[in-house]
Amino acid sequence: MTTQRPISPFELTYFDSASRLGSVPTGDMPLFIGSTVHGSLDIEILRRVLDELSAAHPLLRSRPVADAENVLHFVRDDAYRPRLEVADGGEAEYLNLVNGPRDWRDGLFRAHLLRDRDRDQIVLVVHHGISDGRSAFALLEQMWQRYTAHATETALPQSDSDQGLPEAIDDRLGEVISDTEVADWLDQLRSGAATMGPESAPRTLPEDGSRVDPLGRFAVQRIELDAEETRVLIDTARAHGLSVNSLLGGAGLIAFRSQLEPATGPLPMFCGHAVDVRSEVDLPASTMLNCASGVGTPALVSHDSSPIEVAHQVAAGMRAATERREAAVFLLAAQRVPDEPTAAILSAAPTLAISNIGRLPAHSTPDGIRIIRDDVYAMGPGMPPKLTIFTVGERLTIQVEYDTAQHNRAQLGKIGLALIDALQGIGGA
Repeated sequence: MTTQRPISPFELTYFDSASRLGSVPTGDMPLFIGSTVHGSLDIEILRRVLDELSAAHPLLRSRPVADAENVLHFVRDDAYRPRLEVADGGEAEYLNLVNGPRDWRDGLFRAHLLRDRDRDQIVLVVHHGISDGRSAFALLEQMWQRYTAHATETALPQSDSDQGLPEAIDDRLGEVISDTEVADWLDQLRSGAATMGPESAPRTLPEDGSRVDPLGRFAVQRIELDAEETRVLIDTARAHGLSVNSLLGGAGLIAFRSQLEPATGPLPMFCGHAVDVRSEVDLPASTMLNCASGVGTPALVSHDSSPIEVAHQVAAGMRAATERREAAVFLLAAQRVPDEPTAAILSAAPTLAISNIGRLPAHSTPDGIRIIRDDVYAMGPGMPPKLTIFTVGERLTIQVEYDTAQHNRAQLGKIGLALIDALQGIGGA
């Protein structure tokens, strides 16, 4: 049974405050996941459930510890109990939480309960070095299953009996992807960049943010579709031979194009996509581990392009990336960059990023508790604007997330409105 192991090169990018994975600053980034409900949650049951989650997932109760050679290891701490902080508050207090200091000295997993009249909001906070979006949502689902089982005095879900620390995803990928594949991909990246002139560089939003934002540095706008709107979006994607992800990528690029200069004519744009690489090594989403890599899809977008037209460009890019196993190769290649010019290519910011968690089952809850919505949030200083997308049950949510030190709220507010217009246009079509 593995009680400690070295933190892998990929994971280390999340434990060094100055690190980046491609264009994404990753150092000490928290991942917030939770639910807002009508009703009052039982604090003692929550504490019990948090203990059970920590007991079920070894990385949740592990700590980064340096050895005599200053090599960081995950060391399992079986005495660890995650902290639950309870406070009055609603939306403003949640935004204060996600904008708060990143302090991991007392562990990599904790929770907050915000109470606002007849609403409670439970927020799980996990260090991004040990979790990605898929495993975070799986953790939230396990929390609700266990909470409901305790509240109704029914059988608890079974936990994995293996309590060894899971092997890092880059170590596992290294067993199925050769060094030659990684080197060839880096060569192709450099060769492609050498053929591009400045006019081909993807356009990005002008940086006109503020050093101090009274509402907090990290911002989020939510676009929530009801069940009928979600169904129309899915049906439209299928009718055009597209995935929902590609369709939303097309709508997102259209929305960002509305804020780029010149106002008319085609512009090169680039959409970065978070990609879970668990399927490369047959790893279930329920395993608490960060397995998030990324790929990019280029598109030429004009002021009068349609979301469907751009979505087909996104879909073509995703097919090509899948054929090249680009997400898995990139995760390894990002740790083996041989020189500064290559690092500069990899760190170039996309026009926008998309993190699509996919479709998830609705949570089970006991009588007296009704889910209002789920929230997930992971932002770091200097991160490019991104869309976080997830569907729980029959309802799809899009979050427009950004760093106000780079982009002001008025600018991203216009993009949010343009995205709504694009989605409505898709529904009308």
